[in-house]
Amino acid sequence: MAFHVEISSGFRERARAFNLDEAKLRRTVLDPWIRGRVISVGGKDWEPRDCKLIILEGPELAETDLSMGRGWSNAERTAKNVTRRLVDAAGGLAAGPVVAVLAENDSAAGEIAATLESLGLRTVPWSELRARILGAPSSAADGPGYAAVLAVDSPEPSAGWLFDAGLARGALGARAVFAQLGGAGIPAQLTGVDVTLLDPGEESSVRALRNRLAN
Repeated sequence: MAFHVEISSGFRERARAFNLDEAKLRRTVLDPWIRGRVISVGGKDWEPRDCKLIILEGPELAETDLSMGRGWSNAERTAKNVTRRLVDAAGGLAAGPVVAVLAENDSAAGEIAATLESLGLRTVPWSELRARILGAPSSAADGPGYAAVLAVDSPEPSAGWLFDAGLARGALGARAVFAQLGGAGIPAQLTGVDVTLLDPGEESSVRALRNRLAN
């Protein structure tokens, strides 16, 4: 069996590689993809945060199968899409952090939690991590892979949100990821803080958040 790869950006830019063995796939595609590093395919460098990746697993394709630009269509006929399984296994998404979600309202918290769970990450209510932090701050920082998404969707978050965001930041450090929903602008209180722009319906945006949590 062999692996066939397509990486694309936008509607027209794409490159493909065929008949990769598992070691080469991991070295040249999966490892840099998970780490957010440049991937070289088809003589061009690709930034994972701006791209879509498809990996097919199936029989090795002969030269005649690849001729006249028919390689990918032949691959799709004989191979199956294993992108999610391989990315999860390589990047440890399934074994990634337990993520608490702090948002300004329940609707936003639910939407973000659903997005994270679609990536194979386990989420918990903010109240669970909050109780852990207040009960024993060191255990939150050193515990079993906790992280937090601190989501804001207004330019003036409530005092309660700011207090809880400070709790998370103090206990988790870089594992507390600030995210801005919508286009209301980043609150003045977060000036100088690294804030990820998050649109749950936009693949590149979700991937950027995933990479922040994975790293």
